[in-house]
Amino acid sequence: MEGLLVMADISGYTAFVAGSEADHSQEILAELMEAISRSFGGKLMVDQVEGDALCCTTERTDVGVTDWLRETYRIFHRRLRDIRSATTCPCRACATVQDLGLKFVVHRGSFSRYEVAGRVQLHGNDVNLVHRLLKNTVPGREYLLATAAASSTWPESLRTELVAAPQRYDIGDVDASYLDLRPIREAVWSEEAPAVDPATAKLRGTTRFPGTPEEVFRYFTDPKLRQIWMGVPRVDFQPGARGSLVGAEYHCIHGPNQTTVFKILGCNAPSEITMQIGFPFVGTVWRTDRIEAEGPSTTRVDTAISWQASGIASPVLNFMASRMLRRYGALYDKRVAEMIQESARERV
Repeated sequence: MEGLLVMADISGYTAFVAGSEADHSQEILAELMEAISRSFGGKLMVDQVEGDALCCTTERTDVGVTDWLRETYRIFHRRLRDIRSATTCPCRACATVQDLGLKFVVHRGSFSRYEVAGRVQLHGNDVNLVHRLLKNTVPGREYLLATAAASSTWPESLRTELVAAPQRYDIGDVDASYLDLRPIREAVWSEEAPAVDPATAKLRGTTRFPGTPEEVFRYFTDPKLRQIWMGVPRVDFQPGARGSLVGAEYHCIHGPNQTTVFKILGCNAPSEITMQIGFPFVGTVWRTDRIEAEGPSTTRVDTAISWQASGIASPVLNFMASRMLRRYGALYDKRVAEMIQESARERV
C-alpha cells in the first residue's frame, strides 16, 4: 500500500514520568492517547501504539491531512488544559501536566501490514524512516515535520510556511521541513472560560425546579437520568478530564445514524454548566445554565443559548432554531421537574 505514514508523539513524557507518581502519570498518558486516537477516528488508521506515540496511516495524501493534525493538536492541548483545571491533586504528574507537548512526523511512502500475536505491525523501509525522523534537529518540541515526499503535492500557500529542516542519518539525507505548532498552543491556553453571556444570547429563559441545586445539577448531568428525560434509546457517556465533567461528552442516540453530541465546555458544580451541542438544522449551539437556590425547596435556573447563522437564509434559520430549541427546552424542563418531584415522593 501507499499513502501517508504519520507519527504522533507526546513530547516531554520521559521527564514527566521521572520522579512523579506512576499511577497518575500512567492515567494521564492513557487519557491523552485516547483523546488523540478519538480525534483520528475515521480519518487516520491507528496501526501501532508505541508507548507515548501512535503510528498511523492513511491513503489520503492531500493537504487536508495537515488540517486533521492541527485540529488534533488543539484537542490535545484543550485536554491538557482541562486536566490541569479539573484536578487539585498536588502530585508532580498532575501539577506539571501542562509541560507535555505533541509533535507529528509525516512521510509519504509504501507500507504493508502483518500480524504478530494478533497485533497489527507495519513493515517497510518508509515505516523505518518515519520512526527515525522522530529523532531530528528541529528546534523546539511541538511541530509538524514533513518530508518532501509528503509535502511536494501540498499547495504553495502552505509550503511557504514550512521551515527547511534537512535531516541526515546513516541511511542517507532526508529532505524535510517543519511547521511550528506553538502559536496554536498559546491560542488554546489563552482561551477564555466558555460561557454564554445572557446579554448577547439569542435565547434566554428562567425555569424553577423543585429540589436543591445539587439535585437539579445531578439530573442535568447524570447520563442515565438524561436518557430518561430526553426519551432516547441510549446515551453513551465519555468522561471528561481526569474523570471530571470538564470535556465530558454525552452521545445521545435517537435512532440509526441519528446522534446528538453534548460536550461540556465548562463546569462549576452545582452552580454553572456550559455545553456545546450539535443540533440538527442549526449547527453548533452553546448553552449556559446558571443554577441557584431560591428558597429551601426551589431552584432557579437561568438559561442562555446562542448559535451562529449567516448568509441569506439566516433569518429563516434563526426562526427555526429559536422555535425548535424553545420547544425541546420546555419539554425537557417539564420532564426533569416531574422526575425530581416523583423522586421526592418516593423518599417520603
